[in-house]
Amino acid sequence: MNDDELLARLKSADPALTGVAPPPDIDRLVEDTLNTDTALQSATTAAGIATASWGRRHLFGLAAAGLLVLGGGVAGGIMANSGGGNGHSASAKTVAPAGALRLTAEGGSGKCMAPGVDTLGKYPTLFEGTATSVKGSTATFHVDRWFKGGDAETVVLTSDTEVSETLTYTEGGHYIIGAEDGFVPMCAAIEATPEDIAKFRQAFGS
Repeated sequence: MNDDELLARLKSADPALTGVAPPPDIDRLVEDTLNTDTALQSATTAAGIATASWGRRHLFGLAAAGLLVLGGGVAGGIMANSGGGNGHSASAKTVAPAGALRLTAEGGSGKCMAPGVDTLGKYPTLFEGTATSVKGSTATFHVDRWFKGGDAETVVLTSDTEVSETLTYTEGGHYIIGAEDGFVPMCAAIEATPEDIAKFRQAFGS
């Protein structure tokens, strides 16, 4: 067979040069499909989906954690500004100066006659003072003179009941107050006039 015969035979066998293409090989195509390893492709695809999903969940978790930290800081600030984080606003407390004498007034609603030297002189604690602060049921006095039973420069007097006091204290007022065992009984204090002060000073030699 020479070259021309071989070329003619090859051309006759080339399906592209024929008018009718050969039918597809169905058996071979089915066999190739059944023998294809799809497990590796599925695993790879699933891993990609899982990785993307984990990434989104991870980012969402970080964002949520940041919001919780920020919210906690804001809540802490609000609680701190609103009163110690317990849900109640902080109430002002009267702080007694160092060395101050603390007394408790016994409340009552009755009226008293103004006690004089004889009545107040019976109490073991007796002083003349000026009210420097009155806040609610607490009055603070600067002691002008001790007649009996003390040497503190400041006295803090607090009511032990919500009932109206027999004597109402006002800032700047001058008072003479008697006490016993840390208590100021009813009718044991007066708002002192200059005449009262003079009588007590004369009676107690001060």
